[in-house]
Formats: sequence, C-alpha cells, structure tokens
Amino acid sequence: MIKRIFLTLLILFTASAIAFAKDEDKLNYEIEGAGTGTQGTYLVKVTVISKKSKINDDLIARCAVHGVLFRGFNNKELRQNQRPLAGSPMVEAQHADFFKDFFAENGTAKNYVASVNGSRQVIKAGKQYKISSIVTVNKEQLHKDLESAGIIKGLNSGF
Repeated sequence: MIKRIFLTLLILFTASAIAFAKDEDKLNYEIEGAGTGTQGTYLVKVTVISKKSKINDDLIARCAVHGVLFRGFNNKELRQNQRPLAGSPMVEAQHADFFKDFFAENGTAKNYVASVNGSRQVIKAGKQYKISSIVTVNKEQLHKDLESAGIIKGLNSGF
C-alpha cells in the first residue's frame, strides 16, 4: 500500500515537473515599436520576462523575430501600428516543424536581428526580471527567406 502511494506521488511529481519545464520553454516577452528603423527594418523594444536576471542576446533576438512574425507591435506615443508579418498566428502551428528549428537556440531566427548598443536594461519586478533591449529586425530579408521557404505568401500572390 505504501509503495503504491509513493509510486503515485512520484508519477504526479514527474508529470508536473515536465509540464512546468514545457511552460518555461515558451517565450515570455513584450514587444513595442521603438521608432523608425532604416529602410527594410523595424526598430522594436523587446522586454523578456524571466526568473533569471542574466539572459543572452540570442533570446532577445528570437523574441523580437517571433513578435514581428506572429504578434505585431504598436506604440501609441509614436503612432506606430504594425501587423504580424506572417499574417496569422496560425502560420506558426501550420509550420511547427520549420519554426521549431528556426527558433531553436542555434536556429537562424537570431540572424535577422541587431542590437542597438547601450539600450539593454534590467529591472526587477517582484520575483521576476524584465530585461529590455532595442533591436532592429531585418523585415525585408526575413520576409524574403520565409517566402522562398513557402512559409508565408508573397506580396504579389493576390488574395
């Protein structure tokens, strides 16, 4: 009887630990417009919300590309409003295999981003940290590469 209870508790603990680990893998961030970038780029401020105070620039880059593709961004003060480049969040689910590799730690998503020097900020908010940075996202090249991979439709494809 005690073995059975112990085994049940062990299974429940393992299952909850796995579920918690999967939640940690999700990108937890905010994105907003940060002004006007050069032609073919977006200038955005990305804020990653994490339990750790030190995260690398690659995570910020992946969040920036993810936000540009699937969330879009705005800034009321600057009157910026940009719709998601992919058009719909469903595109991520439809091409899950492609985006799993694309957004992986060694994936190619970070190649479309450049950080603005001196823009990184770390703010403690309760038990979490908000790590912000202003980055440029090469939307033109990103769109071109995803279009050639058959992930998003071209501008000339019609309706």
